Amino acid sequence: MDAGKFFSETYDEARSRFLEAATQAGARIQTYENPLAKGPGGATLCLDTAWFGPADATSVLLNTCGTHGAEGFAGSAAQLAWMTTCGPMDLPRDTAALLVHAVNPFGFAWGLRGTENNVDINRNFLDHSAEHPDNPLYDELHRFLCPKTLDEPAMHRMLAAGARFVELHGQWALEDAMSRGQYTHPDGYHYGGLAPEWSNTIMSQIVASELSQAARVGFIDWHSGPAGDGELIHLCFSNPASAEFARAAHWWGREALDPATVNAMWGSKRPSRRGIMFWGLEAQLASHARFAGAVIEFRSALHKPSPAKAIRASLLERWLRFESGFDAPDTQQYFEEIREDYAPRRKSWHDNVIRNALECYRTTLIGMGEWGRENARAAD
Repeated sequence: MDAGKFFSETYDEARSRFLEAATQAGARIQTYENPLAKGPGGATLCLDTAWFGPADATSVLLNTCGTHGAEGFAGSAAQLAWMTTCGPMDLPRDTAALLVHAVNPFGFAWGLRGTENNVDINRNFLDHSAEHPDNPLYDELHRFLCPKTLDEPAMHRMLAAGARFVELHGQWALEDAMSRGQYTHPDGYHYGGLAPEWSNTIMSQIVASELSQAARVGFIDWHSGPAGDGELIHLCFSNPASAEFARAAHWWGREALDPATVNAMWGSKRPSRRGIMFWGLEAQLASHARFAGAVIEFRSALHKPSPAKAIRASLLERWLRFESGFDAPDTQQYFEEIREDYAPRRKSWHDNVIRNALECYRTTLIGMGEWGRENARAAD
């Protein structure tokens, strides 16, 4: 199989191919246009869904991509490969698949992780009427992680300040404070926002309208970024003592979900999280459906030789948004650097992403079928 044929160069191309493949495979398609933002050249931005299988299925695989915009290229390619290699024809009895393309179309179109408001969607799914979670060390980080220029002296100052922070608090504290989610600096890293983003609202609408009849919902949210070459990292956010965690472990293997495995593949102890979509959807479905699954990362970036290189993609995104603008000189080079972390053009990466994605779809849907049969036997 030529895995590269499933990958698109732009959001517009990926969207067009998703819709064409879904139509040819007989899906029921819904389109949600984002009225708040535009893509390059003023292009329209949309979140699209494709439903395969019985309309009244009580088991549904919910599969999303593009939650972190620029990471959508791999997830989109995985969805396209599944739709065009007879995946929809192999759904178990009483099982449907709902594919969501481009949860965050702004980020996907521009090649950035955040939304049009610099919000990290995976920090935005929480109760915004309550007090937002505190991140006490982030303010200290923000002062030196947001340089006005990217020249060598500025980078040296940033690294020196980072080293002092690590001396005081430790390396993990830096990684955790930077990425767990913060709600005080709209121009900062992993900003969670103070209200539901458009993408959050639309995902909640989709769950309410499409999954009201579901008794069991499996979940795969495709992401990319950690260093590697298309291997999968399974980030299951269910309670480790729960039946839902055990369900995901049955699908993908308990070792894959083991924190030791995840940390080794991630490259360090993973930071804590706030406001992730997994928990938001889980809570919304809790009244009538069991919810099991994971955020699944395709490892993609090359290994970085220094801390400055490790955070460069995040640094560049913030600088493009708040210091230079998208049309300044050299910006295309910076967009390409970001893309290379999340959606490299290596043949080996393309091959591994598609092979691993199709196997993941296969084992998940087998598991969804078993789940449904278990419940049918229990009902008898």
